[in-house]
Amino acid sequence: MTSTKPPESTPPLLGLVLAGGRSTRMGVDKSTINYHGKPQFEYVYDLLATYCDEVFLSVNAEQAVRLAGSRFTQIEDDAAVAGPLVGILTAFQNRSADHAWLAVVCDLPLLSEQSIRKLVSNRKPDKLATVFRDSDHQFPDPSVCIWEPAAYPAILRAIEEGKPYPRTILMQHEIELLVIDDVRELTNANTPDDVITVQKRLKPGQTNPDKRKRN
Repeated sequence: MTSTKPPESTPPLLGLVLAGGRSTRMGVDKSTINYHGKPQFEYVYDLLATYCDEVFLSVNAEQAVRLAGSRFTQIEDDAAVAGPLVGILTAFQNRSADHAWLAVVCDLPLLSEQSIRKLVSNRKPDKLATVFRDSDHQFPDPSVCIWEPAAYPAILRAIEEGKPYPRTILMQHEIELLVIDDVRELTNANTPDDVITVQKRLKPGQTNPDKRKRN
């Protein structure tokens, strides 16, 4: 497969698999659940590898110990930062503030390579971010998002203002909003019942849900 990389005039693109959540409702580390013949974090990692110069795992301290010595380059969440921005903020602070980050949460088992390609192909580096609309087609869904370098100071300002929420940041800035071809790909699997539902949608041997294009 031919890699789709941004032009040299744009900030290079790094991948970030957001796997460091506590998975309280799931009861087990949801990043390790096998939907596609491999742990979900590895599935997302491999999806991003085609389109990014390098891919990193955003992990908590326990995961960092468990995955030490593996093939996956890790960025351990900064304990001094709390909330849903911890992964992407730590990546900007501790790895690179000059790159763009394609950040994807690890609980979207129906997410396809086609959607990653669409996001990267329609990337607008002059905007704060490129992101899909949510399942209701009303707001940006930060679970699959390209954050440009300009997002870093915007994130810092949001934290200072007491509004450390990815969706809020996206809504307050100029962004590129796309429509995902199959909205089911944005389905989060956060509970054991969600896992059962997803597994029913994925037939044996398939790695993507059935495609029903939106007009």
